[in-house]
Amino acid sequence: MFKKFDYYAPKTLAELFELTNENNEAQILAGGTDLLLKLREKTTPHKMLIDIKKLDNFRGIETKDGYLRMGALTTIREIQASKIIREKYTALYDAAKSFGCLEIRNRATIGGNIVHASPGAEFGTPLFVLAAEAEVIGPDGTRVIPIHEFWQDVYQVDLKDNEVLAAIRLPYYEKMVSRYHRLSRVKGMDLAIVGVSVLALDPANIEKREVKIAMGAVARIPFRNKEVETMLSGVKITNELLVSVKEKLSDSIAPRSSSLRAKPAYKKAMVGNLTEQALLELGLLEEGE
Repeated sequence: MFKKFDYYAPKTLAELFELTNENNEAQILAGGTDLLLKLREKTTPHKMLIDIKKLDNFRGIETKDGYLRMGALTTIREIQASKIIREKYTALYDAAKSFGCLEIRNRATIGGNIVHASPGAEFGTPLFVLAAEAEVIGPDGTRVIPIHEFWQDVYQVDLKDNEVLAAIRLPYYEKMVSRYHRLSRVKGMDLAIVGVSVLALDPANIEKREVKIAMGAVARIPFRNKEVETMLSGVKITNELLVSVKEKLSDSIAPRSSSLRAKPAYKKAMVGNLTEQALLELGLLEEGE
């Protein structure tokens, strides 16, 4: 049984902001795959649900002004099916492919996954490593916020009263490769024990190559290790260097001991292994040296 609540489905932004202005405790419904569970379990106090799925402003995947823009209502299945995401933003494609089951991917949205701000959110590390931006809209206009500033803490993002997440923007680079890898306790629908995204800009040019790494489910929010990124950029990545990289990655995280899915020692070991796997697949690791 669900807790009783009022339900509204505005068709315009004006209607949306009128509703949120009247009730600043209203809950926005995008995909609903997390929210509906909370309602059923009666763990959310919200008495008003505002369903934004009829707002076309928040839909679609398009390239514009040097960015790829994904509307907040873009489903995980739409991300998985997008050719430009599969070919250019492969870490996002990897995350979509790993996300739940087909039924959930057809319902869940990128906006909902990000606003929920779970430490192990599937799209956390891909968006951090891709230097994504959150496009937030409210009655006073639009704000564009770097993802590492928008995602503030566990279940907490930078949304003011009456604001909603409209889209995620990703910079477009001509020469870019990326991968996302995760571990879980069982195959199929299980949250990640740990996730790692690796990105390389200008990958074929060793001197100009920039490597970026983000880790998830190891801290309160996705985490990028800038020291390791510097170690891996502009140089040949050898097995000897990889040993030092793994040590730095392990030392830089302090997973909580109360995690139900894996002990801290396991996570500290696996971030290095997942990074190595991604480097190999991207052709960045000089094997045999």
